[in-house]
Amino acid sequence: MAGMQRLLTLTVAAVILLGSVPAAEAARREVPRAFYAMMWDRAATQAPDAEQDAQWALMARSGVEAVRTVFLWEKAQPNPGEPPDFTDTDRLVRMATQHNIKLLPVVRQTPIWAARQPYVLGAPPARPSDYTAYLQALVGRYGPAGSFWGEHPELPLHPLREWQIWNEPHLTVWWNTEGSWPREYVHLLKASKAAIEDVDPGATVVLASLADFAWKHLARLNRFNVGRYFDVAGLNFFTARPANVLRGVRKFRRALRAGGAGRKPIWLTETTWPAARGHVTRPEAAWQRAWYTSDTGMARRLRAIYSVAARERRALGLKRLYWYTWASSYSETDLFDYGGLVRYSGTSYEPRPALAAYAASARRHQGCAKTSAGVCRR
Repeated sequence: MAGMQRLLTLTVAAVILLGSVPAAEAARREVPRAFYAMMWDRAATQAPDAEQDAQWALMARSGVEAVRTVFLWEKAQPNPGEPPDFTDTDRLVRMATQHNIKLLPVVRQTPIWAARQPYVLGAPPARPSDYTAYLQALVGRYGPAGSFWGEHPELPLHPLREWQIWNEPHLTVWWNTEGSWPREYVHLLKASKAAIEDVDPGATVVLASLADFAWKHLARLNRFNVGRYFDVAGLNFFTARPANVLRGVRKFRRALRAGGAGRKPIWLTETTWPAARGHVTRPEAAWQRAWYTSDTGMARRLRAIYSVAARERRALGLKRLYWYTWASSYSETDLFDYGGLVRYSGTSYEPRPALAAYAASARRHQGCAKTSAGVCRR
């Protein structure tokens, strides 16, 4: 009798445990949580709150489980000596939390007062301590003991534990310096990791995403022992074929091994195939002519990249794939403006064919369709 009672107790406990996770997701999921990820930027970030919230709900229904977005230091703290303004970042954290989406902030853009070269586009901080003070303020606002959560008891506690330190410092538009950008960036990264872990020891520090010949840029950073100062490596990679993206990830993995960081995960933080054909002047660069495409081509390549990435992710240590981007205007001369899964005209949103492809791919690999709250439908 005692044995039967124990068996019944264990059975009930198992049912309760399984009931805490959507059955379809628990049974058939093929990728880790947050593998289906998205960039949130461009004009959609300036839309009215109600419109933005509707788009975050649509992202959740479409299978988006992680969003990468920019936390602009220059906008949050335009004047020295003043506390940061969290208005914009509060909105982003609220929407992500309501829809069960993990948020990866890219913390960048130096205020004029803190820049090494004031009024120079892309100037890095003159003093890393100014930047790390802002990082600590963000953790104090949104981390495990953050003031944001005390002010919003109606929200579930989903603290931010992931922080990306800058973006593409090898490009002068983001890191404009007369010195050695690898040395300077590693100096900032080292200070940033120490500052974040001082207030949240369990946080994840993400290396600035590297683009173009990313493995060569990483080799330059390796000379300054960059592998000691990050937990996840970020990669932005754009090329004509989905299979070539994975080749780039392999080269990036080899560069990580060469720097002693071969076991650290890779997040592909930006990739896309813009549907700009017929909308912009034919690109001069051969690789761009092979890269940009039509709406149909964009949807086809999106399906292909998620399929091949899901298949090879374990071998490559690839944990996330962020599509660039969720919404764009489809009206600029910039090819990247034609990568949105949704067209935002300033007054309305129009789903593009690639949105249906993204949602179908996510359903397949996540094992279920999602609700606006970011959980599997029963």
